[in-house]
Amino acid sequence: MMKRLCSILLSMVIGITVPSVSVLVNADEASEFPAGTYYQMGRYNGEPILWRCADNTDENGVLLVSDRILCFKVADVGLYGISSSGFWEETNIRAWLNSTAPAGEVVWLRNNPPTADNIGEEGFPCKYPYADEKGFLAEGNFTASERSLMKSVSQWQALYPSMLHLATNGQIRPYVSAFITGNPRWGRYKYYEVTVDDLAMGEGFRGAMYRVTDTMFLLNEPQVHTLKQNFGTACAKRTPSARPDEAPSEEYESYWLRTAGNANVYTDEEAKLHGLDSPGPLNYISWNEGKYDFAGVDRYELGVRPGFYLNTENVVIKSGSGTETDPYVIDGREEQQGVAVFCQGKELKLDQEPVEENDRLLVPVRAIFESLGAEVSWDEAEEQVTATKDSTTVQLQINSPTLLVNEEAVELDAPARLVGERTLVPLRAVSEALEAQVDYVENLQRVVIDKPASQELDEDWNPWWYERAFANWDDDVK
Repeated sequence: MMKRLCSILLSMVIGITVPSVSVLVNADEASEFPAGTYYQMGRYNGEPILWRCADNTDENGVLLVSDRILCFKVADVGLYGISSSGFWEETNIRAWLNSTAPAGEVVWLRNNPPTADNIGEEGFPCKYPYADEKGFLAEGNFTASERSLMKSVSQWQALYPSMLHLATNGQIRPYVSAFITGNPRWGRYKYYEVTVDDLAMGEGFRGAMYRVTDTMFLLNEPQVHTLKQNFGTACAKRTPSARPDEAPSEEYESYWLRTAGNANVYTDEEAKLHGLDSPGPLNYISWNEGKYDFAGVDRYELGVRPGFYLNTENVVIKSGSGTETDPYVIDGREEQQGVAVFCQGKELKLDQEPVEENDRLLVPVRAIFESLGAEVSWDEAEEQVTATKDSTTVQLQINSPTLLVNEEAVELDAPARLVGERTLVPLRAVSEALEAQVDYVENLQRVVIDKPASQELDEDWNPWWYERAFANWDDDVK
């Protein structure tokens, strides 16, 4: 930013015109991405997309959120006896947001394309099918250099009751977003409703969760809470093209979140957690200021307001001042070459390219171990690498088909070997030796390694409705 400022001052002092110059933002300039700053990157429906920095203190870095709702879509559909899903990992909307495929070639994870015939039901006509639309990350919406500005990261994802067995955060209760009382047969009414102000991680947003890897995603509750805290509102308006059949509007609109809509339902005969557990609902932020609710994913075409984490080490600012009317126009310094590796929310700069061998990815061992916080040593005489983190010691030798984890042998998919002056090892085996999660984003050729910190829950947070919601919940049984 300093170069840009000097250029502007020079033109003011000596009265000459200084050509527009792209400014490279270095990795140590994370403070140059304050919350509230506006950025422009990519296009949708032919319109430039305006992003706003929602947070720069997140575990994954700088979070950018679309300032407006870009379109309206159902989140998922059912097909041939397959129910629609409130399980984020399987939804159509997630598949579309993360796809680079051309029109008509997006892969729907459960073979349930969102065609007009598959969407909605009587009384809920479909207006915006997207089965034949190109993926959100496809060429024409984003260039390869713009995609290089998007990190691929893992985040906590809340689970509904039948999915509790997937939890990796040690919690055994589902997240509850509403408390409902009444007889489901004769109508029900809300007795308590969680508000946006309740949604901070560790306070109102708690329950069984696991980690899901995405590049582009819908927001979750803590991210919405951050929007409200930083900007006074979590509501959003739509772009002019979001509803092409309607006149432009400056009214707030409802938009999807990525969390399953679990609710506590009390009938006249019994009191237990039903959780709306037949897959279907997702939570959403209502057009009505401060409201937070859930809706059937295949019945309602709500707003899509995506977000992503900015790869700040690769940013070039081409123009602008960071305001809503004059946003920073940004691009990637360089396109991704080959396989990229992201670890703990950062892209690793490897001095040796990963190598694919027999469908296995071999990576430089030191870079991976050190990114996970391990101390690494090399015994040249024995050709042996040793990595130590806390109470775990990992040892491997060149050309050996096994590695040792605390002296216990683990078979490798491929032996470690030297390439140049670097020891390359199978990525998954080594990462899992240090109990890290590894995912491969095939369409973007990205490996994501993740070992999150333990969640910190506020032990004093226990409002009456939460205690009553789980009054008959058996904490010993998932």
